[in-house]
Amino acid sequence: MAALRLFLLSLSLLAVSANSRSLLPSSTPKPPINVSYVVCDEARYLALGLDMKAYSFCDKSLPFQVRAKDLVDRMTLEEKAQQLGNTALGVDRLGLLPYEWWSEALHGVSNVGPGTRFNKNVVPGATSFPCPIHSAAAFNEKLWKTIGQVVSTEARAMFNLGMAGLTYWSPNINVVRDPRWGRALETPGEDPTWAGTRRWRT
Repeated sequence: MAALRLFLLSLSLLAVSANSRSLLPSSTPKPPINVSYVVCDEARYLALGLDMKAYSFCDKSLPFQVRAKDLVDRMTLEEKAQQLGNTALGVDRLGLLPYEWWSEALHGVSNVGPGTRFNKNVVPGATSFPCPIHSAAAFNEKLWKTIGQVVSTEARAMFNLGMAGLTYWSPNINVVRDPRWGRALETPGEDPTWAGTRRWRT
């Protein structure tokens, strides 16, 4: 009976996944790298032939909750589905820009994810630190904080140059329970000292 339930659950998840994909255009264009981040820019709206003042989500005097609700309420189901996943396609008719959420910063800013691009003439690379399980082995809270500060500074610099967004997949703070997991090195491990109070203060 449990196996049947699991099978039915799997089928329903596949159906939901397939249905959400069917809402995407058949030839979904790949959005550009995150080169523009200010959605509510009056000059940009003017160039699109849109009146920014007509959109409450661009009114900075309103609370974020009101602005977010206004934006979501204006979107069709198809448009909402197109914002799911790593790559949000944006909504042209609302002036909503495409955005790539996937950028990596596990142990330094990386170009593994499509949201970050190095350029040999501008930013050829970033500082690469040891994997989290190795830096955690130092049991040095100050070291972890310093690594975080360097990574965030370099990420912000790349954002300022239009070469990355501001969303990064970073060290996993979950406790490793099974050494067979192939990505255990992305975590600080299962040491009780790190898993306890010291770890949560960093």
